[in-house]
Amino acid sequence: MAKPQVLVELRPDNKLLDPNFDGYKLSLAPVPTHCSPLPDKPDGVIPGGDQYSFLHTKLFGLHNKLFMDPWTECIYYIDENWKVHSFDSDKQNFVDNQFSEVWEVPSHHERRPGHFNLSMVFASPDLVVISDGAGTLHIVDSGDRSFKARKWKAVFSCEPIGAQKGFVLLDSKYYCGELHCLLLHIAEEVIEGSDGKKTKFVSVLDWITIEGELSQQNWGLKNSRQLSGGGSIDFAAFEPSCTAIYVASDRSLKFIFDSENPVIDSKSAEKVHTKPQISFSWLQKGEDVTVWVPVAAEIMKSDIKVTVTPLSLQVTVHGNTVLEGTLHQKVETDLTCWSLSSGKLEISLSKAEFGVVWSELIVGCENGEEIMDPAFVEEVHQRLAHLCSETVEDASNGAAPGYNSQELEDCDALPSDTSALLRLDSKDHSVSHKVSLGGHQWLFNVVLTAGAPPAMCVRHDVDACIWQMSEMNRDSYVWPLSHVGTFLAFGYVQASKQQRKFTVCPPDMSYAAICDTSRHIYLYQQPSSVESELRNRSTGRRIAQVAKQQLVQLESDSQVLGCQASTNNLYILTEESLFKLALK
Repeated sequence: MAKPQVLVELRPDNKLLDPNFDGYKLSLAPVPTHCSPLPDKPDGVIPGGDQYSFLHTKLFGLHNKLFMDPWTECIYYIDENWKVHSFDSDKQNFVDNQFSEVWEVPSHHERRPGHFNLSMVFASPDLVVISDGAGTLHIVDSGDRSFKARKWKAVFSCEPIGAQKGFVLLDSKYYCGELHCLLLHIAEEVIEGSDGKKTKFVSVLDWITIEGELSQQNWGLKNSRQLSGGGSIDFAAFEPSCTAIYVASDRSLKFIFDSENPVIDSKSAEKVHTKPQISFSWLQKGEDVTVWVPVAAEIMKSDIKVTVTPLSLQVTVHGNTVLEGTLHQKVETDLTCWSLSSGKLEISLSKAEFGVVWSELIVGCENGEEIMDPAFVEEVHQRLAHLCSETVEDASNGAAPGYNSQELEDCDALPSDTSALLRLDSKDHSVSHKVSLGGHQWLFNVVLTAGAPPAMCVRHDVDACIWQMSEMNRDSYVWPLSHVGTFLAFGYVQASKQQRKFTVCPPDMSYAAICDTSRHIYLYQQPSSVESELRNRSTGRRIAQVAKQQLVQLESDSQVLGCQASTNNLYILTEESLFKLALK
């Protein structure tokens, strides 16, 4: 039986925050910039006539055509002839050719509508996985990539999701003799409605497992799993042991197919299951939550133990657990109290977050019955009345409503689910852990350690916090998410950059860069110590550290196609050139 879903809260480390941050100071110091012409233009695919949804636009528009090896920090790109080029950043003379061709992707398919851009992921120190965007996945033996001019060789190729069915490669990891690949494509679904048939686009993730050894030629497809959801995917990666995947999306995903372990349809299961027996009832009124648990008449207070933590509730009678689980939201433990009267245990809880309406008391528990308070329901209706008024007469103060829902197009509809980060288990296909990202805007992903899952940078108030995900602890069922770095005020800064295309930072998190669609690069350095004494003119407070902001304008009007940040350099790919900004 699957364990109940655990809600995880993002709690920033106060040691990595600075409420007295004075902002970024514009620096006019020049940034050494070098330009190297490309051997050939980067390969590019534009959306076809049937790829017109928001999901397609985002997938094509934010595709990064510059790739960085996390083990060596070497830079690669694929040209229009499908040749993979590596860039030797150690050469100081940009007159010489710094590019080396390491491999050519076999052209099994001609470009046609429905295809995607080529994508490449470094699965291990000597294994590279490449998707041609036209349906074929290539496994390539790169050998030791520290030898930058070393030629690669293919060891296995396949069409994992169907003949000429294009996809983008999101992540790949080689673990215990098995290569796990995460593929994304956009599918069209037909919805039967009362007003006829409608179509919608959904994101589909294919989890492909291929087993084999580099020293042998026995590679073969072992297993395939598929997940589907209607939202846009911002983050997707494998757990270090490849027993689960992490997905951040504005709508939830679920498993719909598994070739080894059949997926049980939740709707079918609901039909088979009988109605659960009610073992407790609860009422929410404002910030107060009251829970009633029936007990035997002879039970005394000394026989009962009630344990409440900010996110859990446990009730035991004579040592036997009668109610236990994860609460829907946090509560104030100091304000918790309980009493026993006439065979009924009454527990009073206080919500930690004001204004939040709970949809359930215990996460995943079906044995509870919510008692609706008429006054509370009316209060909620009054709060939301301005959002659903359809006529002038219904609007408050006689004012016209902000919009009429009948005038909205399908593309204007808001997502029904809140954006969340999920951990989806491969064994029981459940969402074992969930992190609500409501109010935390996703900014970018960055690989901090080679071989580990990428870290995710999200906005917290005005700051940008970087979170690293780790292997779930099987014994305690805890999924560690560590706050490992912060770009102070960066959440506020990036919001003003309307033309931004790529946002990146290096593995050491020493700076962040925002790259516009063309020409402009904004650099934000972490605070560093100043030699001379500085004081704030308004407060007189001594300033020991200064965070610098720099603006670089590229000598090119071409569209920016890719951006990668290494420890010492920032690389920008355009249609004709590769720019290197030396930052250290």
